[in-house]
Amino acid sequence: MLPERRHYDDWELLAIAQHWGMPTRLLDWTANALAGLWFAVSSGQSKKRNDYGVVWVIDGPNEKTIVEEDNIFALSKTCFFQPPHIDRRIAAQASWFSIYRHNKTQYLPLDSQSKYASNVSTFTVLPNQFESLREELRLLGVHHASLFPDLSGLGRDIQTQFIDFR
Repeated sequence: MLPERRHYDDWELLAIAQHWGMPTRLLDWTANALAGLWFAVSSGQSKKRNDYGVVWVIDGPNEKTIVEEDNIFALSKTCFFQPPHIDRRIAAQASWFSIYRHNKTQYLPLDSQSKYASNVSTFTVLPNQFESLREELRLLGVHHASLFPDLSGLGRDIQTQFIDFR
């Protein structure tokens, strides 16, 4: 549910939609490395040996690279932005988003754009490490209920903690 407010701009509406599961052109990022690791290992251990978890890291940008007048539906460049804390999930996840320029037939990944390619790194997590990392992250207070601070997040956390993984 949206907080009381008269007007949300398109950037804010898409950020809220993304955090509530609606498909958007946004890609989630976080300023919290532990949250990023949790998202990489939050699913159950895969039976496929090659289903690794991956944490993508970008060095910068550390500020919003858009201006309010930018049309989110007609971008000529890849943009990063940190939405205001208009939703508890956005705040809890230390959210940032990127939205990619479009070249008429496809979206251009960061590692193929000269401006960002040298600033992107990945860290791979083996599937057999998922469970132990989830347990360690839980001890640090990083779990479904803390990253999704609402009733659906609590319900999912209870399910994963006491039903799915026991």
